[in-house]
Amino acid sequence: MAVKTKPKRKKQKSKREAILKAAEKVFAEKGFHMARVADIARLAGVAEGTIYIYFENKEDLILSIFKERFASWIKELKNLLEKQNSAKDKIRAIINLHFKSLEEDPHFAQLLQIELRACSAFMRGGSAPELKSYLKVIEEVIEEGKAKKEFRKDLNPKTASRALLGMMDEMVTIWVLRKKLKLSEVADEIFDLFYKGIQGGGE
Repeated sequence: MAVKTKPKRKKQKSKREAILKAAEKVFAEKGFHMARVADIARLAGVAEGTIYIYFENKEDLILSIFKERFASWIKELKNLLEKQNSAKDKIRAIINLHFKSLEEDPHFAQLLQIELRACSAFMRGGSAPELKSYLKVIEEVIEEGKAKKEFRKDLNPKTASRALLGMMDEMVTIWVLRKKLKLSEVADEIFDLFYKGIQGGGE
């Protein structure tokens, strides 16, 4: 009697990555609700049933894309911040990386700004740990700026971090929907607007 063996881990990872890559493109081009698992399977070069070995459903797929991409993004951001000399420079680096990453990857930008909002699991808090991690990075920079007296001493780091994320999020949404601006060209303007509101009295 033949004994069934599990696919090799490397092969499993390769198939999973192919599925995620295909799903990101299909979601961006067709929209979350209109995208079909069959479309994703066809683009990934796998049988439709294979997708359900790795993911429960479309919601699991789109959330997995978000979680894995965001984890990589935060890791890159932390490495970048270690190279900055001041909290002010770190704020500028956060804005630049946020805009640069999405401008260079329009499929993920479409997914992040539009399609994830159509996913009920995302709206119910499926992204909470990742967004919390991102906000925590910003909060720590603001707390550092307060401690060094670069930023206002009465600044609330939680409020300020959410304000910055909101500004960046709105600009990226406008870019995704209209393409009438370049994110790289508004990065300095967003930095100036935000920094002028948080800078310490010595500036």
